[in-house]
Amino acid sequence: MAPEWETWKKSSHSKITCYSCHGDRNPIYFFRMKLLADPVGAVSSILNTYEKPINKDNEVSQHEIKRNRCERCHTNDNRKFTFPKGIIMNHKAHKKAGLRCTNCHNRITHLGAENYEPLKSQWKEARGFKYKNFITMKQGCFRCHSVNPAERDPETEKVIKNGKIPPKACTTCHNKYFNLPIGHSQPDWRSKHKDVARRDFSYCFGCHDAGAKFDNKGKPWCTVCHDDAKVASFKQQMAEQQKNRI
Repeated sequence: MAPEWETWKKSSHSKITCYSCHGDRNPIYFFRMKLLADPVGAVSSILNTYEKPINKDNEVSQHEIKRNRCERCHTNDNRKFTFPKGIIMNHKAHKKAGLRCTNCHNRITHLGAENYEPLKSQWKEARGFKYKNFITMKQGCFRCHSVNPAERDPETEKVIKNGKIPPKACTTCHNKYFNLPIGHSQPDWRSKHKDVARRDFSYCFGCHDAGAKFDNKGKPWCTVCHDDAKVASFKQQMAEQQKNRI
């Protein structure tokens, strides 16, 4: 648990005990943990059979930490939210939908755990591993709000209790003060973007090429809809055309 311990010490929750978030305020829960969970954990530690990396799929944040544990200190009534200008975040709507706070704020206390031993290099099972941070747009918001069904997470969508479908429009979270690249806010952008790409594909791939900020899991963003071979062929054709124009 060293990575969890080290990240907790550096977090904004460093003055809060582990049981404040990872436990309930009742003796039955406490004794159940001590009498059942702790011995099992001790045995797995001795036999070296525990999960590596620990909680690799964020099961704790997604299924175990109840909202009322967070709301002892954090509620919409006693907290001031300091979002960047241009961002809308409706916490009440997400609460009504049945989401836990930690469905999004999953690494709030243990961000960067993969940078500490034994997770960093001693565990061969964890080489190259990095926990997902659901407070980010790509790993978090897109689980429900992506226009691409392949990016949405069915397990997270199952949590929604009020029967509503999460909105997919950019303006759901980005208000008029958020400056999208030229053309992105137009309602017909999905059908017209190919024309922009043909005129200057570097305009698109500055943000959407493989390895860029808004790529598709290490591939060009175009591969969300188009197969790899077609995207590679298009890039080559556009590069040759632009070279000839120079």
